Amino acid sequence: MIGGFGLLLGMIIGAGTFALPYGFEKAGLGRSLALFGFVFLISWILHLLYAAVIYSTPGRHRFPGYVGRFLGVNAERAALVFTFFGSWGAMLVYGVLGGVFLHTAFGISAFMGGLMFFVAGGFLFFLPLKSIGKANFYLTLPLLVFILVLAWELAPAVNVENFASSGSSDWFLLYGILLFAFGGYSALPDLHDVLGANSRALSKKIIFASLFIAAVFYLVFIFAIWGASGANTTPDAFLGLGKAAGRGIIMVGSLIGLLAVFTSYVVFGADLKLTFRYDYRIPETFSWLLAFLPPVFLFWLGFTNLVKILSLVGSVGLGVFAVFVILISLREKERISSFLGFTPRAWWLWPLGILVVLGAAQNIFLFYVG
Repeated sequence: MIGGFGLLLGMIIGAGTFALPYGFEKAGLGRSLALFGFVFLISWILHLLYAAVIYSTPGRHRFPGYVGRFLGVNAERAALVFTFFGSWGAMLVYGVLGGVFLHTAFGISAFMGGLMFFVAGGFLFFLPLKSIGKANFYLTLPLLVFILVLAWELAPAVNVENFASSGSSDWFLLYGILLFAFGGYSALPDLHDVLGANSRALSKKIIFASLFIAAVFYLVFIFAIWGASGANTTPDAFLGLGKAAGRGIIMVGSLIGLLAVFTSYVVFGADLKLTFRYDYRIPETFSWLLAFLPPVFLFWLGFTNLVKILSLVGSVGLGVFAVFVILISLREKERISSFLGFTPRAWWLWPLGILVVLGAAQNIFLFYVG
């Protein structure tokens, strides 16, 4: 159970955590809380729908394999492209943030730190999923404890006037950041593999518990950082604290954050490697190269704007994912209803999909205009 819970919770709580205070500061309190609740709800629904597809389908697959099985080869090809986009984009985010944390903690350049992060994590893609899940869980626990300690230490420096900001024109970036922060979808096939095919009730409990625990700690972290930093809140959360926190707190936070994003990076890479192996029968070494090299290449080319990449990957990746999951759910609604405990209906699934797609389109527009 710990391995499965660790896989999902560790996947959810990662790079998106650190950009949330910045996103809240840009959006303003009212819009931020509304978006937070909305994204939590749709994330819970989509996690359940995808888990239902996984548990109702024989064999071991990853997302493109499920799409191909139920929607045909052309849909599978499209899903494969966006799976690459989402996975490589997420791994790029982890590498960028890992480089920032190494720079903050040890003073090395963020670029060299990022390369060190990629190489060290890449060698761990060969670890068994159960081992990665346990490591993810035990390395996520210090981050959760640190968030509580940090909130306690920053409480005297929190200024409620910092929450009065009405936001700026960049507020919609928060939508993509939240989608990324609540996204644990790629860990769901691994959750099934670790827990076993007869763990339906347990998996649903783990999904809700993981999202709920993440939401609580996100809010604590957001209001502690934003309340203490105000308009100086930065995308990595810690650099903007200034005098509100000592050097020791910032360094410890950077090290714990580094461990958190490192384990998520390894889970993403291992899952992508298994996508190539299970769904496309590519040999293990080549599967590893295909999982490892693209984000490193993008980082080398200078794609390092953390907030924009994170928001774009979150909104576009989820937009495509949601469309395919909704299509499969409508096609196989009788098959998956036994897992869900209810039957998916078009009257609420289609509006959900349209909202997510519109959000993705808005973020693409902001990415190019901004």
